[in-house]
Amino acid sequence: MTSQFRRRSVIRGMGAAAAALSAPGLVFSQGQRIKVGWAISKTGPFAGGASVTQWPNYQLWIKDVNDAGGLTVSGRKVLLEPVEYDDRSQTEEAVRAFERLISQDKVDILLPPWGTGLNLAVAPVFAKGGFPLMTASMASDRTAEITKRWPNVFSLLGSSSAYAEALVAVLQELRQSGRINGTVGIVHATEQFGIELGNAARRVLKEANFNIVYDGSYPGNTQDVTPIIAEAQRANPDVFIAFSYPPDTIALTEASRVRGFNPKVFYTAVGTGFPMYKGRFGDAINGVMGIGGWNPDSDAFRAYVRRHVAMHNREPDRWGSSLFYAGLQAMGQAIEKVGMDNAKIVRELKGGSFDTIVGKLEFDKNNIRKGGWYVGQWQGGDFQGIAPKQPGAKPILFPKPPFRT
Repeated sequence: MTSQFRRRSVIRGMGAAAAALSAPGLVFSQGQRIKVGWAISKTGPFAGGASVTQWPNYQLWIKDVNDAGGLTVSGRKVLLEPVEYDDRSQTEEAVRAFERLISQDKVDILLPPWGTGLNLAVAPVFAKGGFPLMTASMASDRTAEITKRWPNVFSLLGSSSAYAEALVAVLQELRQSGRINGTVGIVHATEQFGIELGNAARRVLKEANFNIVYDGSYPGNTQDVTPIIAEAQRANPDVFIAFSYPPDTIALTEASRVRGFNPKVFYTAVGTGFPMYKGRFGDAINGVMGIGGWNPDSDAFRAYVRRHVAMHNREPDRWGSSLFYAGLQAMGQAIEKVGMDNAKIVRELKGGSFDTIVGKLEFDKNNIRKGGWYVGQWQGGDFQGIAPKQPGAKPILFPKPPFRT
């Protein structure tokens, strides 16, 4: 087997299973397992996001299910067996890997790759095999079009516009109270996610009569973002918004800290809620806003965080991680109700209600019906959800304290 399709057994030695598998009506024999397969960015530019938000939750869900004896299918407990490939953050590799998982590995459950672009690339492969695609790393205004074309796709994040609208609503409240003057600097990474979020935000900002005084973009592999921050700093906006990926989220924050760029609102996107962001900057990020957020008030949520830390020696990120895990819980509950039949699983996910770590999870036209956070802010060492306004939302910390050098 070539290195690009290196197969990894993520969790070993989980004991024997007595269960039933795969096709409807199939009688399982001793030792059979449900194969759970995915291709994920273990290397390449997307590896940072995937390694925090996504595959640790795949591993944790499998462990939790197997520790409980497996999924109950046709009255019997069946253990899960993982099959993993590295897509190297490349579309072609991802497509080939998922095709291999279906045709050669004969997996029973498919889990998606990381990021909007790769999810869109593999959606036809999932659809051809009839597999539900449960994703919490795809935010797109094309979601309605996507789910109409591929009705097996389920989005736990929602649309790009929803994030832009929630952020601008926060900014409008600040402007109306006289705390900001309405000048905005905005940049985006030229990847699918950054482009969509950036375009949505520009539209909503203009509709709300904000003054965009700096507008830029940069390739996702940009090594030095100092010129971007320097240009934004010269424009002197009250608000700085970056629709960034984890490496540039870190880089933009570091460049701002070094240059003393301290707008009243500082917002970065993917990676802002990652443990490594807090680990890198400590209390210096107090007041920084970003995409996502969480409210770990429930016992189930706190127990999930403890299990994640015990298994991976680090906290989950404070946005997509818990949604990914909740989506896997929903899929497991659907399987236990209808069996290993993809068409029935998809129908159950469309109309069912599922108990998860984020509360009741339901879908409306394949989009999460409610729950989740669109804007978070670092406050007192945690990335608290501040918008939309819902139970658990924290008041805004304003203005952002200056970055400490």
